[in-house]
Amino acid sequence: MRTASADPLSPRLQRGSALIVALTVLVMMTMVVLASSRLIVDEQRISSNQADRQSTFQLAELALKEAEGRTLAMDGELDVAGKSEKVLFDSGADSVFTANCQNDANPAGWRRGLCASSQQLGSAVAQPWERTVSIGNKTVPALHPCGNALEYPFKSSVAQNRCPDVMSLDGLWANPRYQIELVDKNYQDGDGGGRLYRITVRAWGQNANSAVTLQSYYVVPS
Repeated sequence: MRTASADPLSPRLQRGSALIVALTVLVMMTMVVLASSRLIVDEQRISSNQADRQSTFQLAELALKEAEGRTLAMDGELDVAGKSEKVLFDSGADSVFTANCQNDANPAGWRRGLCASSQQLGSAVAQPWERTVSIGNKTVPALHPCGNALEYPFKSSVAQNRCPDVMSLDGLWANPRYQIELVDKNYQDGDGGGRLYRITVRAWGQNANSAVTLQSYYVVPS
C-alpha cells in the first residue's frame, strides 16, 4: 500500500515556514533593540559620571584656592612665626598642629583641620589625609564631612543629626573639606622663604564615591 507524501509546495507548509522565519526575525530585532537600549543607557551613565567628575574637580580647585587664602589668614591670626616648635607641635593643650588635626584649645575657627607630621610629633602617624577619627561606634577619615577638617562652604548646609550619614546638598553630596599642615617653619627659597604649608582638599560630587583630592604647597612669606 502506498502512502501519500506531503507536498513541500503545499500552502499549509509554506505558511508554517513563513511563520517560523517571521518569529526568528522578530526575536533577532528584539535582541538588537535591547542591546541598543542597554548601550544607550551605559553611554548616558558614563557621560553623567564624567560630567560629575569634571565638576567635582573644578569644585576641588575652588576649595584649594579658598584654603590657600585661609592659610594666609591662619598664619597671621595664630602668630605661627612667633611661636616655638614646642608650642606649635607639642602634644599638650597649647599645641596648634596635632596628630588628630583637632585641638579645642585653639581659637574659634581653627580648632579643626590643623595637622602635624610624624617628624614634628616625634612619633609615627599616618599622612593627614589618611588619618581616621572615631564618631560614636564608627570610624571615618579625618578628611571627611564628619571628621576633623575645615569646611569650604560652597553651598548652605543643613545641620547633621547623624554621622557619618551626610545630608546631601542640592546636587552635591557634601561641601569640600581641607587640612592645613605646617611642613617647615623656616623654609628658604629664592624669594627669601617663609612658612611652608601643605594643603589637602577633598571634594565630592553627587555621591560619596565621586571624590577628588588635590594638594598644593603654599608659602607665607617671612
